[in-house]
Amino acid sequence: MINSRKFAIRPVFGLALVAMVPLVIWGRPVGRWLKAQYDGYRGSQITLTADPSTYQQLLQQIRQQQPKQQLTIAPSPPTHLSERIFQAAIAPDLLGRSSEFEPYTHNGKLACAVMVNRAIHPALGRSIGDNPLYVPSMVASLDRGQGQRLTQAQTQRGDLAISNGTDYANGLWHIGICMNEGCQMVLSNSPSAVKFNWLSDANFDGAFAHFPGETTFYRVLARP
Repeated sequence: MINSRKFAIRPVFGLALVAMVPLVIWGRPVGRWLKAQYDGYRGSQITLTADPSTYQQLLQQIRQQQPKQQLTIAPSPPTHLSERIFQAAIAPDLLGRSSEFEPYTHNGKLACAVMVNRAIHPALGRSIGDNPLYVPSMVASLDRGQGQRLTQAQTQRGDLAISNGTDYANGLWHIGICMNEGCQMVLSNSPSAVKFNWLSDANFDGAFAHFPGETTFYRVLARP
């Protein structure tokens, strides 16, 4: 005698497996999207900017690296684009800001591109890169006419420093903003502190020295 109950369960179980296939396929993107929404919500509920004392300490370190220029928070936007990027980077709403809740950045550990674009966007009126969260996308836009390649000696504050620029395929991407002429100091997102507070040299204190390639430098151009 056939067990009709057992027979009925098998096709139902099979249909359940079939129904789970798209859930498995779409589960990861949907999960990432849900995480991004959660991060955005959490970020809107807390203070992300640096406390006044920490902000002033960071600003003082940058001020000490300005032998030829004064450091003042510009009351009105300067005309030179690099200087506008610099001023945006050292403004109280960005310098020392937490990147922990930046969506799609692994809790701020991979937020170097988006934090630099937070300075570029108000200065330029838009972000750099088709994907502003991804350094290679930024480099592609810079190389397509949005930027000018420089030597380190040609740099000024507000220009960009990018790790391992001669071997993008094998290097480890990181990007920061030059804080003075000659780019002796760079401001970038700290993967460990998950804050826009890492003040390093142009080689990012050797953090990427074991990867091939050297730091490359760009000036952002005001082109469409």
